[in-house]
Amino acid sequence: MLKTQIFNKYCNKEMDLFTYEEHLRFELLENPNDKAKLEELATILYYKKDCKGAVKIYEKLLKMDSKNAQLWGFIGYLSYELEDYKKAIECFNNYLDLEPEEPFVYFLLGNVCSRAGLVREAINSYDFAIFLDLDIYTAHLDFAKKYEDMGRRRRALREYITAYEIDPRDSQIKEKIEYLKNEIEAENKQ
Repeated sequence: MLKTQIFNKYCNKEMDLFTYEEHLRFELLENPNDKAKLEELATILYYKKDCKGAVKIYEKLLKMDSKNAQLWGFIGYLSYELEDYKKAIECFNNYLDLEPEEPFVYFLLGNVCSRAGLVREAINSYDFAIFLDLDIYTAHLDFAKKYEDMGRRRRALREYITAYEIDPRDSQIKEKIEYLKNEIEAENKQ
């Protein structure tokens, strides 16, 4: 499931990411079409915040298996991270052509359309996500926590603010927003 892949934490304690990336690249020299190793490399690049590199790897995988909805979804998600909204929309729509009952992808498509200024499309996507039983408030909180864990404070702040706008009753979210604003401000002063 795409949601699991996006929120999965990398936890290989034997090697650091740079060493493991190097190891995988050497193995891929021997077998450049090893799908499992290519996916692992793309995941490592994503966790190293190299979304462009991860997209290239996932696009290579997609050439091997164009009917893999997960690949379309993850390229869409990475394109969203890179603020390439046109590509993200195309990828999420390709995903939904293959798996039309996935509420999380409708949620992501709604986010992309919203950021791209496509309000009507965003509302339609969010409606589908809600109709398919996705809790959008919780999804924004999940993203906020994921971004925070990855050290992406600005993105985390944006997701916390969106969640707070959906339900402003949670004082802990308001405190988290203030905390992140202060952290970002302190970073900017350095």
